Amino acid sequence: MNSYINGVKAEFKDWKKALLVTVFTIARIIYGYAWVQAGWEKATSGWLNFAGGHAKGLIAGMAVNMLPPKAHGYDPLYLNKLWAWVAVHIFNGMPGLTDFLVPICEIAVGIGMIIGFRLFWVAILGLFLNIQFITAGSANNFGYIWTNIIVMNLSKYFELIGISGYFKYRQNNQQIVAKETPVKA
Repeated sequence: MNSYINGVKAEFKDWKKALLVTVFTIARIIYGYAWVQAGWEKATSGWLNFAGGHAKGLIAGMAVNMLPPKAHGYDPLYLNKLWAWVAVHIFNGMPGLTDFLVPICEIAVGIGMIIGFRLFWVAILGLFLNIQFITAGSANNFGYIWTNIIVMNLSKYFELIGISGYFKYRQNNQQIVAKETPVKA
């Protein structure tokens, strides 16, 4: 563990990278805490059950919001219609499972962000959840969507200080960044 910390210190000799990683690590922890808090609120307010009282109305609203006349514009791949069909025929048929999975997934995204583990995949799960929340009628998730996209694109900086950073260090033979192999002509 000491050598990992020394490896991070060596990477921090580049002040730009040090600033970027520090800011991203702090932002990642704050963002993860917001996810855990949202999931915990749902889990303690009755969502964490198989009764399906919360999701049924939200899923129906999501399907309505995704189809005309509310949804307008060109949809060449018919993704809105496909996802509305999935929402109505699959998720609406099991609202209890959806009620159970929403807080669990939110808490999982939060914990993954806080500990810095596999952030690309954690951000994809968060992006999926946020898109569902927006289609269900929540209008305050655009910041989360942009944050997830930024985390996905810059995950190597977000996870340098975290579980994934440590695992990459161990995998790369005690080096934070893998050395480039020269290409032979």
